[in-house]
Amino acid sequence: MNTDLYRVFYITAIEKNFSNAARRLFITQPSVSHSIKQLENELGIQLFTRTSKGVLVTKEGEVLFDYLKQAFDLIDNAEQKIKEMKNLQSGSVTIGGSDSTCKHYLLPYIQTFQDKYPDIQIKLQHGSTPQILDKLANKLIDIGIVHLPVSQSNLSVTDFLSINSIFVVGKRFQHLSRERLTLSEIKAYPIISFSETSSSRKFLNQLFLSQKLDVKPDIEVGSVELLIECAKIGMGVAFVTKELISKELAEEKLFEVKINEVIEKRKIGLATKKDTSLSLAAGMFLNHLLA
Repeated sequence: MNTDLYRVFYITAIEKNFSNAARRLFITQPSVSHSIKQLENELGIQLFTRTSKGVLVTKEGEVLFDYLKQAFDLIDNAEQKIKEMKNLQSGSVTIGGSDSTCKHYLLPYIQTFQDKYPDIQIKLQHGSTPQILDKLANKLIDIGIVHLPVSQSNLSVTDFLSINSIFVVGKRFQHLSRERLTLSEIKAYPIISFSETSSSRKFLNQLFLSQKLDVKPDIEVGSVELLIECAKIGMGVAFVTKELISKELAEEKLFEVKINEVIEKRKIGLATKKDTSLSLAAGMFLNHLLA
C-alpha cells in the first residue's frame, strides 16, 4: 500500500483542483496528475472526472474518500496526542510500592510533580517488593519502589533513599528504652513484625542470624499503621523503619530501644525494566524523583 498516493488523492478530493492540491502538498501539478493516474490504475477504477473549474470525485472515489478520511483523521489525532504527550499535556505514570513507602516517601513527590504537570495522570499500585518486581516483569507498572538489594538482571535499579530500622516499644515497656539490650534479650519479649514475605521481615531475620539467633515474631501484621498501634498499646517490641514513626517518637507515644548490635541502613531503590522504554511522562517523573 502506497500511502503517499492515497494522501494525494485525499487532498485533491478536498481541494477539487489539481493545482490547489499541488500547492498544499508542496509538489508539482504534473506530480499530482501522475499520482492520481497511478492510483486509478492500481485500483482499476476512475476516481475523478474533470470539469472546467477542476475535478469532481466519482461515486467510487467518494467511497474511497470516506474511508481515507477516517484513517487520516486517526493519524491527525495520533499526532496531536503525541504532541501533547511530548509537551506533557497528557499521559500517565504507573508506580508500584508498599502502602507505607507511597504514603511517607512518594506522595510529596507526586504533589510537586502534579503542581508542575497537572494533566499527567499518576496511578499507584500496592505491593511488597516481590510483588512489585513481578508487576514490573509483566509490564503492569512503569516504576517500582523496592527494598534493595534485588538481583534481577533485566531491571535497571537506582538508589533512592536510605532508611533506618529500629526496635520500639509503647509505654508498657518504656523501661527497655533506658538501657541497651542484646538481641538475645530482645527475644525475651513478644516481637511485632511484618509478615514473612516482606523485605522488613527478611531483614529482621538476617539481623538475628548474624548473631546466630533465630527469631519467630509473636505478632505479624500487614501494615505499618497496625504495627504502630500494636506497639503503642504494649503488645511487644516492634521492628520498624524509624522514618515512618518520627511523629510517634517525638510525641513519646513510642520509645526507641537501643541494642548492642549495629543495624545497617537499608536502601530503597527505583526499578524500571531494561527492555522497556519509559514514556515521556514516566521518564520525567523518574527524573523528578531523582532530582
